[in-house]
Amino acid sequence: MAASTVLYEPSNEGIATITINRPAVRNAVNHATSLKLAEAFQDFENDASQRVCIFTGAGTNFCAGYDLHEVAGSSTGEVAVGRVDRVNGALGPMGPSRMQLSKPVIAAISGHAVAGGLELSLLADLRVADTTAVFGVFCRRFGVPLIDGGTADLVSAHYSAHDASSLEDALRFEFERGALVVAEESVQGAKRFGKGAGRGGKFEKGKL
Repeated sequence: MAASTVLYEPSNEGIATITINRPAVRNAVNHATSLKLAEAFQDFENDASQRVCIFTGAGTNFCAGYDLHEVAGSSTGEVAVGRVDRVNGALGPMGPSRMQLSKPVIAAISGHAVAGGLELSLLADLRVADTTAVFGVFCRRFGVPLIDGGTADLVSAHYSAHDASSLEDALRFEFERGALVVAEESVQGAKRFGKGAGRGGKFEKGKL
């Protein structure tokens, strides 16, 4: 049986993990995967036993954006959008990136988080990046804009990271500020944040 393209793993500690599981394509998201991602985040939102979610990608990359092989193989060249989700909004091409969740999400980022993958990282309240992380809007090279809320969310991430000199630096700055706490690889480090390490105790969305 083929492995699921999205893994949702609750824990006894109340820290759930959602993993994009398509490492062969750098965790690029196709339509089926986008729906599974949205379902996983809905499960986390509805699960009262889970307080914090760690969002990551399998293998060495977070997410390389939307799967362009699927777009190239469609009859119209378009990405299916427009399904209404149950968490205050509509699903976009990447799935949950426009969701407004009531509980905190931490993105644990290794490798590429680019194009739609960058937009997915902005779903998180906090991004913990290791030294391999690469953020970028590579889709602009082909005249494709960010269409899943990323344009607005990037500005928000920039200002929330104080006086960084660029949007990419702003995202990296969050890692620099947390380096003394997150001395491990990204997922385990993010779990430490989820338990309250370095955040003044209990980790809550309202404190971010």
